[in-house]
Amino acid sequence: MYKSTMYSRRNKNIENTKNEIKLVSKNIEKLKKIALKKVEYSDYKEAYDYVDNLFPSCNVKEVKIYKVSIRDMEKKGFGGAEGFFDRLSKSIFLAGTRRPLKYIDKSMKMDVKITRDEVIVHELCHYCCDSSGVLFSSRDMNEEFAYGWSVGYLKNKGYSDEYIIKYNFFPHLINTFWEESYKIILSRSNISLREYKKCSKLEKKEFLKMNKNKILELAKEMSMERGQKIIDIYKGKINGAGQVETIKDNDGRFGMLDI
Repeated sequence: MYKSTMYSRRNKNIENTKNEIKLVSKNIEKLKKIALKKVEYSDYKEAYDYVDNLFPSCNVKEVKIYKVSIRDMEKKGFGGAEGFFDRLSKSIFLAGTRRPLKYIDKSMKMDVKITRDEVIVHELCHYCCDSSGVLFSSRDMNEEFAYGWSVGYLKNKGYSDEYIIKYNFFPHLINTFWEESYKIILSRSNISLREYKKCSKLEKKEFLKMNKNKILELAKEMSMERGQKIIDIYKGKINGAGQVETIKDNDGRFGMLDI
């Protein structure tokens, strides 16, 4: 009986995953059809060239990039993103110009400044990572690969390390460290995880209300440390001429961030 139930659940999960993939694929195809425009190499030449110089064997200049309105991205389940890389279609989708390039996430008290070309560099790095066949053990490592290899492009704009972390890395890093920060603040309040799980929704809501600023500030501190580590590791890959070393074709790991 137990095995039968276990297999039944497993098959159901597999079926649900297949259905989700089908739905995402359908929405991706719809986004392509209703895209505002297809981005050409000449539109963002510097962004394409930067990544192409890093990973010359990936043919990034041939990657299809679709600029889609914010509203359409939200309707198809991709809201909140400045851009994303779809592994199935090997395509990149870029949010339309209706969203300001500088915006404030009021819930996290973050002032984020990301330009279209910077989004393209980041997503092209995701494309190169996927093309290499490199499999990361977590989504965070995948993101850190893209953020890390984008640093050279950002530094070429004259951005300081602090600027890059605060205005480019923060959305990802704070989301990564939020839960860990939450647990630390719980511990400092002499509340164990077991006790917290037994709390009512109202009690949990009250705790968050009273401690949100502490949790956020700690998450920011941890994010700054992690962001600096990413940048330092990347800097270690720069040669004496101040240029990013070209990745050899036979280096399947693309000099993966050693984090």
